[in-house]
Amino acid sequence: MQVEPLRTLLYGAEGEQPRATEQVVETFAEALRKLLCEVEQRDAEAAELKRRLLTGEPVELHEVLLATEKAHLAFQTLLAVRNRLLEAYQELTRIPL
Repeated sequence: MQVEPLRTLLYGAEGEQPRATEQVVETFAEALRKLLCEVEQRDAEAAELKRRLLTGEPVELHEVLLATEKAHLAFQTLLAVRNRLLEAYQELTRIPL
């Protein structure tokens, strides 16, 4: 997964005018969708390799272990993003208006 700098998300390419808030929200939502798809894809790959290993098909054990670890790391990344979003939301709800 490639992570874009926040400046690029807010302002686009060098020299462009700042984007509207709606465009930034859409860009952020798309980044979250991509992260979710990546987590699902890695989990499916790991599950398929595990199934092939358990059914006796020719598959290398290290491939199964690497795919499982990649799926685990992708999920941990998603969990960290979720936790940061919750912290940000809770901080915003504490701000007096």
